[in-house]
Amino acid sequence: MLLKPPVAPLLALSLALLLAACQGPAPATLPNLQAGGTLPRPANAAPAQLDGYQMPARLAGLEGDGAISRPGEDGWRQWRFADADTRLKVTLYGLPGGWQDLSATRIVSGHYGQLRQQRVNRVYNSRDQSIRVVGERLFDLEGHVTASGAWLINRPGQRPLHETLLLTTGPGHFIRLEAASRQRDTTALLRLSKRALAEFRAGQRRVEDSGAGKMEAPPAAK
Repeated sequence: MLLKPPVAPLLALSLALLLAACQGPAPATLPNLQAGGTLPRPANAAPAQLDGYQMPARLAGLEGDGAISRPGEDGWRQWRFADADTRLKVTLYGLPGGWQDLSATRIVSGHYGQLRQQRVNRVYNSRDQSIRVVGERLFDLEGHVTASGAWLINRPGQRPLHETLLLTTGPGHFIRLEAASRQRDTTALLRLSKRALAEFRAGQRRVEDSGAGKMEAPPAAK
């Protein structure tokens, strides 16, 4: 399905599953972290514990390409990896206030809907881009509720850009993997993202087992 301004209707079947978990009043929204935004967090929302996370120099066969972070209670951390034709971003940030008591399905599907709309809006606001939705899923990945999206971005005079999003959660925070390539298709990018997520989780377990940088779940909101 090709989405161009004006934006076409959302996928009826796959997205219906995602949005069904989000019926009722919407919790506080999350901004696009690319703009350096902060996360709205009421005083009774426990900050996400992100300082203990460590990232390897390579992930899923890609070389580290830098890291950025925003400290504080509304902070986030992001690591970037790349090779000659593929980019991967891994971003961690806390749940906004009021989301902690929601089910994992509603947390993941609700935020996925926000991120999807942000991506469509960027195309909508572009003069010469179009987007085709390749696929969307809500599924269990190694015991964690996970959402995935795959898109094909077209611009005149350029090769199509394949993009994918993989979204899941850790203790009190989101884990978001975004991949893009003009060489690898979305199937390959999602496979790469799942491998990267598995390597990331395995690395944290090794850190915990060694007793260094042990991650703890944030205290429950009072």
